[in-house]
Amino acid sequence: MLKKALAIVSITLASTSAVQAENVFNPEDAVEYRQAVYQIFSAQAGVIGGMVKGEIPFDAAEINKRANNIGKVAPMLGETYFPETRGVDDSNLKDAAWKNMEDFKGKGQAFGKALGELITASADPSFDLKAAKQTAGAMFKTCKSCHEDYREK
Repeated sequence: MLKKALAIVSITLASTSAVQAENVFNPEDAVEYRQAVYQIFSAQAGVIGGMVKGEIPFDAAEINKRANNIGKVAPMLGETYFPETRGVDDSNLKDAAWKNMEDFKGKGQAFGKALGELITASADPSFDLKAAKQTAGAMFKTCKSCHEDYREK
């Protein structure tokens, strides 16, 4: 299962469908679409984080569900990053991402790997709060890393 989760999330985040996306989405729509996907990430991650912090009662199955939800929509991001989106005013993506696209993609791959590990770990019957703090924490660190370098505040 880990290999499947990692493959789906990591490969999709690393690859882009820029040629097709440019023909399907105008840049403004692509940025809006990207932001909608990140809103889903945020809502799902909020539940996971709330459980890890003790703000919401811990439920391993719920963490697994939320992590899988992120994994289902993560592949949609690849087609929202194409060069014409660079100048869209509503984009929160710093120009630094375009200047260092390999690092940006690497951070996406790191997120995908950490998410895949959370999906796999949270499906294990022995998954507990300690494991959740470790695996979810690792995923959240990848989010923070990318936000610090490539997301406008």
